[in-house]
Amino acid sequence: MIHLLPDSDCERVVSDLLAYMTVEEKAGQLAIVQAPDPQDRAETEAFARAIRDGRVTAVEGIGSKLQAEAFQQIAIEESRLGIPLLFPAETATGVDTIFPAPLAAAASFDMDAIAAAESVIADEANARGINWALGPEAGYLRPTTGSAYPASVEQVQLAARIAAARVAGLQAAGDTSRESVLACLDLSRVLRPGSTAGRQEIADALRIAAHVAQQGYLGSISFGGADTSHRGALQRAFSFLHGPGSFEGMVLSEWQALAAAARNSEHVEIGDYMPIDAIVSAVEKREIPLSRLDDAAARVLRAKYALGLFSLPLGREAVRRRGSLPTPIQNRQAALDLAKKCCVLLRNEPTMLPLGVDSGDILVIGNAANDRSLPVAGRGGPGASVIDGLEQLGIPYKFAPGLALRRENGAVGRLVEADSMAIGMACEAAKRSRTVVVVLGECENGRLAEAEHQLLSSLRTVTERIVLVTLGTLPLDPVVSGGPLPAVLHAGQLGTMSGHAIAEILTGEAAPCGKLPVAIPASEHNRGLPFGHGLNYADFALTDLTLDLATDHIVASAQLRNMGEISGVETVQLFVRRYRGRHLPSRMDLRDFERVTLAPGERQTVRFELAREEVGEFREDGRLVAEGGTLDIRIGLSAGRTLGGEIELPEAVARAMGGFVKGLPGSAADSRRRA
Repeated sequence: MIHLLPDSDCERVVSDLLAYMTVEEKAGQLAIVQAPDPQDRAETEAFARAIRDGRVTAVEGIGSKLQAEAFQQIAIEESRLGIPLLFPAETATGVDTIFPAPLAAAASFDMDAIAAAESVIADEANARGINWALGPEAGYLRPTTGSAYPASVEQVQLAARIAAARVAGLQAAGDTSRESVLACLDLSRVLRPGSTAGRQEIADALRIAAHVAQQGYLGSISFGGADTSHRGALQRAFSFLHGPGSFEGMVLSEWQALAAAARNSEHVEIGDYMPIDAIVSAVEKREIPLSRLDDAAARVLRAKYALGLFSLPLGREAVRRRGSLPTPIQNRQAALDLAKKCCVLLRNEPTMLPLGVDSGDILVIGNAANDRSLPVAGRGGPGASVIDGLEQLGIPYKFAPGLALRRENGAVGRLVEADSMAIGMACEAAKRSRTVVVVLGECENGRLAEAEHQLLSSLRTVTERIVLVTLGTLPLDPVVSGGPLPAVLHAGQLGTMSGHAIAEILTGEAAPCGKLPVAIPASEHNRGLPFGHGLNYADFALTDLTLDLATDHIVASAQLRNMGEISGVETVQLFVRRYRGRHLPSRMDLRDFERVTLAPGERQTVRFELAREEVGEFREDGRLVAEGGTLDIRIGLSAGRTLGGEIELPEAVARAMGGFVKGLPGSAADSRRRA
């Protein structure tokens, strides 16, 4: 678990250590060093000597928990002050169990499931000796941006909520029953070095960082190699990180800045050799204030205290609790739970899903249906294929490859000579089948490859009962033979349990509840669908919008009703736009959302409270400011299916929004908790 900060005992430990530490030992608290080759005795001994001298704070590239414990033993028993070590690593989408990729996970809109996934990742990281995760990486679209989906279309509030959930899952703050690792909020993708739109990117990064920081202690934060032209603006905007009592975690950009100042250079990447001797010299010459080094070292010591390293540096508590830790079966169950919530049903008209007795003989087409590497996106170990999932459920099916096998993995590309025979065989098999399920893999730039388009066009000449399942990174709603396909399910890269999740959705063992985390642009290749779109096997309707102005916030509410015959989960979304004079921007910004489960015929009033975080904007100095003006507020089941109205926000109410606290008795958040 992570010990909650601030803590008086922590401050006593930190201040006592700083009083005894030499300048060299303080600089050593900023040194991340690569683990030595265990076979190289000289290198290993030199590394151990650096630990004894206090010139190492964190060790990268640990091969096992035993190796980590050996180095930790040296640090706590043989160094002068016994300060324990950190062992950082990139955990990304999983260590042993692979969870859905960022864009796929964003489609779940389920922060509890995302946090549960990160809890498993923390447990598996601990088992390998890792106690500092170099993540989460903020943003869900930016790491895999294609030209058809620019990062600017990402909804930042969703990215902020996901980042906070990931941090909470990794750090397990206050949960004594769980192992945890320090998290590092990585904003480098949001800031994108070399971009010209720095102001908006900094505002996006601020919104994400502020939301995560509001949820509790954050172990560390990184901005990556921010563009030189943005560095001054970035320092002004994030100056709050260095204010007393505002942020207690490690600021890795400050490590870079100290190293650069000591080297007299423009920039130093994290992971480069930390110039400890140069920093000591710069402090002694007063080129770097000692107080600045003290602050950076103190943050590292607080992080180690929060992780519990000063009380249990070797993880003895984990050994005692080993019998109660999640087993691999439970880890896979967490992966399956999240994966099912990530599937987005884009189309289902006429109703073809879920597959049932009226689906008749099922033909599965596509080599991607047998692919066990595609769902894990190149991470270690195989994932379950769609065929694996159908077979586990005992669903009878026939299979046809549809297209010839390619020599290289990845996108299918153009037609090859062998495709003609494969397409012909698939069409003949489709004539004898009641339902055809076509499974496609990665598509470049969110569009079908020539060979895939020809396959689907040919199939439509013999049947209209086609269900398309896409496993690529980006969602697509393809135009085939002049129109949309009747049923399209976007799964994306769902990780270890991918095939089982997809099979359960296809057969109705589970119901789809995912929502598009990014709009599909309309083009000659795609029909286009709005942000937040996603169908359910239930039938939801939204009515009775109301907007009310209180003394320090706005309340927006609407009534959600399940008009279908089965239970379902719907995500109700809140969007806000601000008039700029007489101009109303076309883009609606997501500011909140609520997942609601309703039985057939059940209804529920969904209420949102809008305060400074929802209506305010970040200034260049890092302040979030709410101003009066005309707002367009909408509640919807997607950005294209909303109820909305305008409301005038008086300046007095806007100023009072800073003092509004959600969750107090009578608030919408309180009502949801009691419900």
